[in-house]
Amino acid sequence: MNMFIARQQTGFTLIELLVAMAVSLVVLFGVLNLFDNSQRSYVVQEDVAEMQQNVRISKMFLERDIRMAGAGIPQFSYGGIAVYPFEFENNIDGTAGRAKDIVDAGNTIVSGSDLLVVRYYNFGAEKCGADPGGINDSCDDLPQLTLTSDMPDTATVAIVVENLTSGVGWDDDCYCQGTTFTQPTPGMPFIVTSPDGSQSSVLFLTSTLPESEKLGNAPNFTYEGVSYPNKVLNTYPAGSTINFFPLDGIYEAIYSIQTRDGIPCLVRDTGGGGQVIAEYIEDLQLSFGLDTDADGDVDATVNSADLTDLQTNQVRMVTMNLLGRSAHVQRNFNGQRPALEDHGAGAADSFRRRRITVTIKVRNLGL
Repeated sequence: MNMFIARQQTGFTLIELLVAMAVSLVVLFGVLNLFDNSQRSYVVQEDVAEMQQNVRISKMFLERDIRMAGAGIPQFSYGGIAVYPFEFENNIDGTAGRAKDIVDAGNTIVSGSDLLVVRYYNFGAEKCGADPGGINDSCDDLPQLTLTSDMPDTATVAIVVENLTSGVGWDDDCYCQGTTFTQPTPGMPFIVTSPDGSQSSVLFLTSTLPESEKLGNAPNFTYEGVSYPNKVLNTYPAGSTINFFPLDGIYEAIYSIQTRDGIPCLVRDTGGGGQVIAEYIEDLQLSFGLDTDADGDVDATVNSADLTDLQTNQVRMVTMNLLGRSAHVQRNFNGQRPALEDHGAGAADSFRRRRITVTIKVRNLGL
């Protein structure tokens, strides 16, 4: 009877406990390893997804603006000074041009990347609005005028067909976006466009002679530190139209790769210091297809030099290379920033990268 009770109270031996613990540790290690691998894979996929989204957003903004370059402003000048749909600075280092302006403003340029300025008519320009004081009419209400050919292009005034004092007159004050343009004080901007729409200039009204239906843009007028030539209005042919030009009538965007808070970013500056479009964009490289003989076909390429004024008017295609990287280093991954066009490769590191290349037809040039 006592021997039976003793056998019922017998437990695990030390060896059995050690074996059970070893098996449990092996199983636990496997579970933890599986969890760690899953977590790392999840983090990598999140990082890669964010990187691809950043590249897509950058592509969307750049592609839209490049495609619109020159829209509404063919053969365009501002006060007689030519304004081009593109400015391009290749392989920037922040010591010259627009890149130097960015550095002087306290920002850091990513050396070796490209800088692009895009311009076109701002179809979303704000309306002038009503004068808060209720004194002056809106400049939006100024009627369109039409040039005659009665004055030589050496004259300081030009004759128009319409009566300058009928209804809302060009000889009176008008209000636009917080500014009152007081006549005959010089300075109200207007745009003159040739009859076929192939040429236009923004000029500054410097005199109004209602009795003789004459407008002038002389003497030389200085605006924001720039002195503009006079007598430009008279170089336009009869039938050219004249309209008030809104203060924000030209859209200009400067695209560059800058370092913001230690992060490489694509920055678009339309005034006011620039806006970060996407983070972790390491490089922007551009090349331009030119039609140098005006036969409608691209026959030359610029990708390692700044565009000249002549070449800007010959641009028909733009090829864009964008390079994004992951926000975090990837464990057990070796990589480096690849060479793009004339920008050499970077040092080895552990970031993942995504490159996208797209060729864009500039539809508003070469018409």
